[in-house]
Amino acid sequence: MHTADENPGQFSAEPPRTEAQIHFIRLPSIAERKLGPDYVAPVRLDPRILDQMQQTIRDLAAKYAETLTVQIDTLFALIGPACTEDSEARARLYALVHDIRGLAGTFGHAIAGRFANSLCLYMETSAAIDSTILRFHIEAMRDALLNPEQNDALAAETLRSLERLIQTARREERYFG
Repeated sequence: MHTADENPGQFSAEPPRTEAQIHFIRLPSIAERKLGPDYVAPVRLDPRILDQMQQTIRDLAAKYAETLTVQIDTLFALIGPACTEDSEARARLYALVHDIRGLAGTFGHAIAGRFANSLCLYMETSAAIDSTILRFHIEAMRDALLNPEQNDALAAETLRSLERLIQTARREERYFG
């Protein structure tokens, strides 16, 4: 066995022996650092499967508009009972609004979802609920459903108005007890 130093231009068939050991250090990804050691990287999907999933969501979106219409009609019917001592009606109203908050955006009704989110937050933080606040939120959801091309600026202004209504109701509740 010869080394390159003994015969320039020729190398040995065996790698030179060294005392140094090589260690591979695996650095965690940004996602692992932020989400913790239990994070599992997502699997890459076949583009054909992704297309099928997107088509399924589009198909479900058409059906969801019908479901949302029924849910909104049910919400209107629950306003009166939910504002009294009927805790079952209030729980059902909240559950429907919560479902709308979670699903509306997925199926192309993001504005309705934003109004539902506002109503959920109101109900989560209020001991007594005001029928006017419920009605205006539900009417805003229905309007967003019936007018899907609605302007985002108009929706944002409507949402600000609903928030001001909630703030006013809370001030009056604190003032009048």
